[in-house]
Amino acid sequence: MLIRIKKVGLICIIILIIFTNRLIHAESVNINSASTYIDNDIFYLDSSSEFYLSKEAYKALRQGISFEIHTDFQLLIKQKWFWNKIIFEKKIIHKLEHKPLTENFLITNMNTGIVNYYKNLDAAINAISKISKMKLFKQSKLQKNINYLARIRLYLDIDSLPSPLRPRAYFSSDWNISSQWYKWEI
Repeated sequence: MLIRIKKVGLICIIILIIFTNRLIHAESVNINSASTYIDNDIFYLDSSSEFYLSKEAYKALRQGISFEIHTDFQLLIKQKWFWNKIIFEKKIIHKLEHKPLTENFLITNMNTGIVNYYKNLDAAINAISKISKMKLFKQSKLQKNINYLARIRLYLDIDSLPSPLRPRAYFSSDWNISSQWYKWEI
């Protein structure tokens, strides 16, 4: 009987952790809008998000720890009876760093190698959270009479943190900085 009560208690704790995790998950990154459009037979993406660092992540950044913020885009074939099939993926990786001597924030686009400096964290985060005219794929990749679903998400990649910090980050809600998938039909 005691073992059964412990199992029920453990299940309740797991459900509570999942529910709490969802609440924290929703507050850290919010994708406000995302859309695709065609220009000269090429699909492009525009997106606007709000990205917030936790106090612990901000403190780590100010102490010289850099981390990566990933933006994932996926194009899926929408299916009724099976899971949606991914037919195209694109990932943007931004490395965010703080330079204490100059008090600047540095963002490196890991895909292109382009480096930008910002005077404050808000400007740096704003640059990461806005996507304008990102080239995706040619219109010929899409077939007629098929329903397509696009989705995008942003998250802080815990694996990009220094090794000693990772175990704590995996189990701490302060490092669960991520959005839900934002979806729309094409």
